[in-house]
Amino acid sequence: MRPAPPEPAAGLGLYVHLPFCPGRCPYCDFFAQPFDAAAAQALARAMLDHLPAVAEMAEGRRLATVYVGGGTPSMWPVRFLGGLLEAVERTIGLEANPEISLEANPGTLGPAKLRLIAACGVNRLSLGAQSFQPALLQALGRRHGPEQTIRVVEQARRAGLENLSVDLIYGLPGQDAALAVADVEAAIALETDHLSLYELTLGPQTPFGRRYVKGRPPLPDDDALAAMEHALLKRLAATPLQRYEVSNFARPGRQCRHNQDTWRGHDYLALGPGAHGHLAGRRFAFHADVGRYVSEVAAGRQPLAFEEALTAQQRALELFMLGLRTVEGVDLAAVARLLGADPTGRYGPALAEVVKRGWATARGKRLRPTPAGLAMADAAAALFA
Repeated sequence: MRPAPPEPAAGLGLYVHLPFCPGRCPYCDFFAQPFDAAAAQALARAMLDHLPAVAEMAEGRRLATVYVGGGTPSMWPVRFLGGLLEAVERTIGLEANPEISLEANPGTLGPAKLRLIAACGVNRLSLGAQSFQPALLQALGRRHGPEQTIRVVEQARRAGLENLSVDLIYGLPGQDAALAVADVEAAIALETDHLSLYELTLGPQTPFGRRYVKGRPPLPDDDALAAMEHALLKRLAATPLQRYEVSNFARPGRQCRHNQDTWRGHDYLALGPGAHGHLAGRRFAFHADVGRYVSEVAAGRQPLAFEEALTAQQRALELFMLGLRTVEGVDLAAVARLLGADPTGRYGPALAEVVKRGWATARGKRLRPTPAGLAMADAAAALFA
């Protein structure tokens, strides 16, 4: 097989990281810290000052997606969020019909704020519900109740925010399959457009990581987790929410475009402390320290914590690792373009093995994971390392 011809440049994304939270949840392993007014004000100025340098990295390309994550971005004043998005559009530029996502905590939103958020260009809201069980929310250290999530979904739709996503966590202390399904039932009842369903992970530096051991009470063991996952997938299979990645489900046309482009190995810029980016095989991240980020920008320097140039083989491996987590699978033509050669030459044994084990099917230029393969995505990807 000859190498596939180059494809047109894919959409460019921007990930914006706002690290402040009302308080740190005991399971959270992301870069986040309690809100500090003086630090937030300094960071807001620094991010606006940093934008022109980020825009230079775009080299004239406009943004197809913007994803504002954190932290709890929705706790910031809308005046800042709107000003930031306006500066992004003015400095970098947006394609027609961009997807602009905002992560939000239900406890930080109300009708007036939601109307303002919609007016400043946000068209996709990702709500960190995590659970609809009061006891589980309390155990997770969340500062909202299930009624707030329900109310915010209704208010968001009235405000014109029609593309709504709900995040849930399963495998929680004291949770069983019935409770996990009840959480999904609550999300289904809200007619959410998108559902992210994550298994609890125990970061070693988090309070949960120090308090609990995976598989030991009160956490469910492997058999209980498997039963939970089976029950959740069975329930979701009877809904319009179609699985498109290991942890993500959406109504047709409501998949998160920003995340899809990331999983396809496309380019995305970064803004804010702790934000990661990728451009044509160059991976980079900015300092996950607000003070360091602010001081580097003030000195006129890119606040880089690290950057590395990936080899063609490393980029190809990432396409397998990410693609095997998605229902659409791995684009073997994209792998061929990276390698300049038929990927079966280098990856023939791995391709044969993943099919033999029933973890994927290979048809034409696409390697697609089976349902069993999605459950074994990490093990399947390891075959290509």
